[in-house]
Amino acid sequence: MVKKRAIVFVDGNNWYHNVKSVVEKPRAIDFQKLATMIGEHFDLDIAGIRYYNSTPDIGLGDDNYYKHMVFLAGLKKKGFEVNTNKLKKIKVNGKVVRVEKGIDVMIATDMISKTLVESECDCCVLISGDSDFVPVMRLIKKFGKEVLTASVLRGYARELLQGEFRFWILKKQDVVKSFGGYDGK
Repeated sequence: MVKKRAIVFVDGNNWYHNVKSVVEKPRAIDFQKLATMIGEHFDLDIAGIRYYNSTPDIGLGDDNYYKHMVFLAGLKKKGFEVNTNKLKKIKVNGKVVRVEKGIDVMIATDMISKTLVESECDCCVLISGDSDFVPVMRLIKKFGKEVLTASVLRGYARELLQGEFRFWILKKQDVVKSFGGYDGK
């Protein structure tokens, strides 16, 4: 039987903040290893990995900006498609805060494009626990393609775990196996 061709879509901000509940250093995760594990778990042929995240302002003065940009450059060097959008500044109770805007729409648009328009894959693997993706997941499923999710339990929306779509709740040992330099021991 031929495996379904899949593209992995990583919601970087959602993944990072949720996986911090499981491991101390989420940046140590090798997304190629994680994608391979997901492909084996669901019996998929992984055709590509697309990573999405916001980028902080360079004017913030701390080295989080530089660490983040080095991380994104490392993903690009490994051949991943990296898609970003600047953090937006808004006022909340008189304070300026930075919020992620447009990333979920970017992911949803690319999922539709890669499955339904360009037919580059039969299955989208969403590494996120965000229920905002349910409408696009339903649309893709309506047209005969599959969308499944993988994430850690913290932050995994109930709507994604109710059986409408296949999912994988990653445990700590699964996350640790995807660290760079992991040798299987």
